[in-house]
Amino acid sequence: MTRSIRTGVAAAAIVSLALTGCGASASDVPAFEDIEGDMWESMAASEAVAMTAVLPEAMSSDAAIIEEMLGGNLSDLQIYGSLDESATAIRLGEDQEPIMSFFGDEVYVSMDMIQQTMNSSMAEEAELEGKYLDISDDYDAASGTVDVADLLEDMRSTAESGGADEVTGFDFGQLQSEGSYMQLDMESDDTGWFYSIDGEDENAIMNGEAEQFIGLASDHESPRLLEIRDGDTAMEFSWDDEVEIPQRPSEDQLVTEEDVMGMALGQ
Repeated sequence: MTRSIRTGVAAAAIVSLALTGCGASASDVPAFEDIEGDMWESMAASEAVAMTAVLPEAMSSDAAIIEEMLGGNLSDLQIYGSLDESATAIRLGEDQEPIMSFFGDEVYVSMDMIQQTMNSSMAEEAELEGKYLDISDDYDAASGTVDVADLLEDMRSTAESGGADEVTGFDFGQLQSEGSYMQLDMESDDTGWFYSIDGEDENAIMNGEAEQFIGLASDHESPRLLEIRDGDTAMEFSWDDEVEIPQRPSEDQLVTEEDVMGMALGQ
């Protein structure tokens, strides 16, 4: 499950579990340029990833529909899937069913999403709950399917060439070299390295004053992203065993285009 890193950091601050209280020192935090390559490599070598509150440029045309379904809030939007095979899905909360899923050239969309797109009430909600339509043949390939492995690679290639990427909108090249070390929460020994664009220290991050920073797991062998903060947008990342691998809809979950037409006509 994804966790609120900011909540954990705030709790750590209250009970003085910041840098000095944990027996660590600033010298334990690697310079960002020394750890950045390992960060990208360890993320690419992972088995699965979930990204919360991330809206890639390829999905920008769907933003209005997604915002309407979320009541104008994209913070619960989650893109998750496997990094070992082509299996990626999008949902509106970690406990929700996917609204779209991608398996190579196969694309499935939930009937809830279709109803929102058509602004229609084709059938009773209970009748369509958990149902999906295979739109593989009709999906506009030019708009691009969504694959978490490709998203990570796009982030990496843009960061290495400079500028803000089209996945998160964050410019990793602007991050300051020096970072901060903090314990993430009270319930575990997990710690993080935090790097900001404006050079804010751990106090600014804990107090909510820092507006642009990233948080990494403080693991020299696998320093993967935990959080990206960019203004009012807080993007969170979870990895491997914490991520559910999307599954293709079963036969009894699928509806056909004929079924959809029949529902639209009230048949």
